Amino acid sequence: MKDFMKDYVPFKPSKEPIYQNRDGDMLYLFNGDRLMVREAETGYEIPKRDEIKKLGLEIHYDQCLGAFGEVDCFGGIIEDEPLGYSFVDLRTYSFGASYDEFLISSKAFLLSEFVRTNQRCGICGFPMTMKEEDNDRAMICTNCGHMVWPKTSPAIIVAVTKKDKLLLAHNKMFANGMYSVVAGFVEMGETLEDCIRREVLEETGIKVHNIKYFGSQPWAFPNSYMMGFTAEYLEGEIKVDNEEIVDANWYSKDEIPGLYRESVSISTRLIEWFLEA
Repeated sequence: MKDFMKDYVPFKPSKEPIYQNRDGDMLYLFNGDRLMVREAETGYEIPKRDEIKKLGLEIHYDQCLGAFGEVDCFGGIIEDEPLGYSFVDLRTYSFGASYDEFLISSKAFLLSEFVRTNQRCGICGFPMTMKEEDNDRAMICTNCGHMVWPKTSPAIIVAVTKKDKLLLAHNKMFANGMYSVVAGFVEMGETLEDCIRREVLEETGIKVHNIKYFGSQPWAFPNSYMMGFTAEYLEGEIKVDNEEIVDANWYSKDEIPGLYRESVSISTRLIEWFLEA
């Protein structure tokens, strides 16, 4: 069964180690929002438990994430920055990591932050601890039994096409000259389709139709879950909101290279879906 799961589901979530090779555990350790890595010729590498033990680092909120391949993975928080290692934010890490490596690092950050920020009950103020029963992640109050589960904020991201062109927008937070497809958070009680219509209209003045599901991706900035779609132009002229979006336009396949930075993000996958069509 383990061999089958390794091939079919590369990462298997688990609150307890599966392979019990403690020294070989992969440790995704964060100082603030930066991941501890070892730089190698092939890119960033995640340290293993045996080398972390030699450093004598104190790990806070050490939690088992599950197993990737045949290696157990753990996440935690450290206060020190030992010599010989680098600390990179997850966006930087995403440009050189594989898709699976990035997802595991996101899981580690989200779980560590969840445990760190739920040490006290929001109802009675008593200490909270990780629920022991079952394999679900929840912090439970030691006094009143109040339970809290990890928070996920749903968001949409959509590639809007108009015949042979793609709608790309420049957010004021982007680097100069960088563009992406439209994205935004889902409001309470709002369907994903309504969110797409609203966000595209608010940010660019465009109405869309023929909305189709594309794919999804956990996005630890800070705790989003991106749900990707494609849509087609219906009507309207581009008029940016000048609050989040300061520029937007329709771009042909020949015009797009150089307007975005390739990474494991779903925004890259959506843009490349258009380029490869």
